[in-house]
This record gives sequence, structure tokens and C-alpha cells, in this order.
Amino acid sequence: MKVELTPAFVLHQRPYRENSALLDVFSEQYGRVSIVAKGLNQKRGNKAGLLQLYQPLLLSWFGHGDLFTLTAVEALSARYILQADAALCGLYINELIVRLLGPHVAEPDVFIAYRRALLGLHQEDNTEIILRLFEKNLLGHLGYGLVLDSESENGQLIEDQRQYYYQAD
Repeated sequence: MKVELTPAFVLHQRPYRENSALLDVFSEQYGRVSIVAKGLNQKRGNKAGLLQLYQPLLLSWFGHGDLFTLTAVEALSARYILQADAALCGLYINELIVRLLGPHVAEPDVFIAYRRALLGLHQEDNTEIILRLFEKNLLGHLGYGLVLDSESENGQLIEDQRQYYYQAD
């Protein structure tokens, strides 16, 4: 399979051999993918500088099976800078994606929610709200969404001006 300049983010990076790295990547069109980035410590090119967490990228790769080889990387836009609590929230969101989404399955709705969450964390919005919205979106996508539009006991629709309590079983 050969992929050309598809939108993606690096979720996790670890050293591999002398000058390479193994990347866990989240792509809009191909889902979660494992990629080898060769020659990162060489002087030519600035691949290593681009392959950072929270950097919107355009990636190209080729290969077969579960591990691919990176062939090109371009910055799509400026990197989202996450500070303090926002940085921890970003790592948590990345871990959710790595642990809960299967490999090689396109997840465009989750990709959009991920970008939205990074933007909110970058703008230093309320981190708890951002996390809950991302978790709710991810759980719904995985088939574990919360039913919040009707009462569980009688099925009546939720009314705007009333107070309700959600009690998890």
C-alpha cells in the first residue's frame, strides 16, 4: 500500500535502532497506523522537528502488513502548543486513541473530535469540558454512548427547563 500526503498526527514516538523511530500515527483516512521513520538523527532534512505530538501533518508512507515506512512529511499548519494541565490532557487523549481504536480503520469523526480537542486545549479552554466531550464522542463511536435524550425508566423525552440526575448503573 502506498499513501500520499494524508492528514495525520503523531500520537506516540519511540526510538528504533540508531537513527530511526517507531511512530503511532492517527490518520484521517487510514485510522491508527504504525510507521518507521528512518534517518531522524541525520543532518539533512528536518523530519525529526516535524514529527512532534500535536503537530498537524501531511504524511506519506508505503509498505504491507502492520508496519509501514515513512517517505514524506510536511507540516499542515502550526503545532498546537499545550501547557501544564492541557499537556497532560493531550497525552491522555492520545493514549485513549492508541488503546481503544483498532489499527487501519478510518475514523474521520474521531479525527475531527481529536483536532477540536487539541484546538480547545491549545486555547486553554476548560480542560475538563474538552476531555468529557472527547470521551463522550469516542464512547459513542465505539458503541458505548450515553442515552441523554430520554428518561431510562419511562422513555419520556428530556425537557429543557427541568433538572435531571444521571445515575450510572
